Amino acid sequence: MGAAPGAITRRQLVRRAGGLALSAAAASQLEWLSACGRTAPTDADWGRLARRLDGQLVRPGAPAYASLSLPFNRRYSGIHPAAVALCAGAADVRESIRWSREHGVPIAARAGGHSYGGYSTTSGLIIDVGRMRSVEVNQSEGRVVVGPGARNTDVYAGLQPHGVALSAGRCPTVAISGLVLGGGFGFSSRKLGLTADSLVGTEVVTASGRVLTCSDRVRPDLFWACRGGGGGNFGVNTRFEFRVHPVGRVSIYQLKWDWRHAREAVDALQGVIARAPDEFSCRFGLGSSAAGSPNGRPQPSISALGQYFGPSRELTALLDPVLSAVPPSARLIADRTFWQAKDFFFHNVPRGRFAVKSSYADRFLSGSAIDTLVRWVERWPGSTNPDGGGVALFAWGGAMNRVPPTATAFVHRDSRLLIAQDTAWGDRDPERVIAANLDWLEGFSAALRPHASGASYQNFIDPSLRGWERAYYGSNLDRLTAVKRAYDPDDVFRFRQGIPTGA
Repeated sequence: MGAAPGAITRRQLVRRAGGLALSAAAASQLEWLSACGRTAPTDADWGRLARRLDGQLVRPGAPAYASLSLPFNRRYSGIHPAAVALCAGAADVRESIRWSREHGVPIAARAGGHSYGGYSTTSGLIIDVGRMRSVEVNQSEGRVVVGPGARNTDVYAGLQPHGVALSAGRCPTVAISGLVLGGGFGFSSRKLGLTADSLVGTEVVTASGRVLTCSDRVRPDLFWACRGGGGGNFGVNTRFEFRVHPVGRVSIYQLKWDWRHAREAVDALQGVIARAPDEFSCRFGLGSSAAGSPNGRPQPSISALGQYFGPSRELTALLDPVLSAVPPSARLIADRTFWQAKDFFFHNVPRGRFAVKSSYADRFLSGSAIDTLVRWVERWPGSTNPDGGGVALFAWGGAMNRVPPTATAFVHRDSRLLIAQDTAWGDRDPERVIAANLDWLEGFSAALRPHASGASYQNFIDPSLRGWERAYYGSNLDRLTAVKRAYDPDDVFRFRQGIPTGA
């Protein structure tokens, strides 16, 4: 279904329209259809789609619509889908894609709905696979087959009775589909690799309505793209098969320091990471929030937490350089089962209305870069959102970096740190507060840029990022464009930061 000669394309319409809300969901359904000389579907047209589904079609006015139409990032809650198709299986996804093409209705794929940039919503039809949450373990083969809507909680619950795991995320409500398609990392990734590194096969419903399977041996080009090429680009994934790994006991840690020791703590933590084995993971964060502040002013804080595949006595020895150099104000180092550790780490962040920017560092941060972190966290302007604003730094490397950059679509294989800056605001914060938060985030990102590699993490997708194509995909972009052209030549799965067709 290509555009008529001389007709405006939806991608062009989005670029002309500008604005964050429009760039997230593209132009409104009526705008787009009008630009193409089309009319909006009638109630009868929607009714025919509903009858073609084994699942449910939810439209405005239905009791479930209000909750189903809300994106995870409430910043984009002003975008109201014309309908949500709650798909029961791949056949429903196929029918939804075919119907949308018949009627010229824009679509967005949604599993958990956690797209930071609002790309899992649209003013057209949301193809929702969030109810496809099965987890089936084949322990004899060391494999698990997972539905695209399975959340991290579902995946862990399905794996725990078998004593096996894969590298999954910290946020319990994130779905496996978005996680793996953008790479996916967590507290086990330095040991087990990215989520995408454990993927051995997947099923994809393409723009033509074909249901395809792919692996290293079958359609290897599409399989390669599904391992880090980003969600929503090549089709709707309806099944994933992963290799799993035996797990048992681990140890965990959580450390906090008085803010006056922030610089010394960051420097010492980097020294620990530099010498640590793959079994060790670390996330350290510097943040500011007004929640619980006695005077209502933002209060900065610093903490670190992580996991070690080994006993707590070995973990304590690994952490000794930082414990000795900068004694923490609060300290937890303890033995746990892998599953207890997972529960300890589970945390939904960020929440509400927020914006995130990310970067990679190919070397550990200098004293000047650490000063930049501290100064900018102290400058956070404040909001009513208890999550506040700040920066999180994740230890990269280990098994993640031993995969060649071209072996999968995920190109970020030479970094030492992933850096994520974020800010959040409340529903009732005035425009001046929102503007101050966004200005702070842009300024923080610009100040850190000289210390970063220029790459960014595609799962922390950022609508304001310039040069995002190379930042997310680097030298793999041209190959991804070729896969896009092969499986979605008409750019049916399109959004502002989607893989281009090259046309």
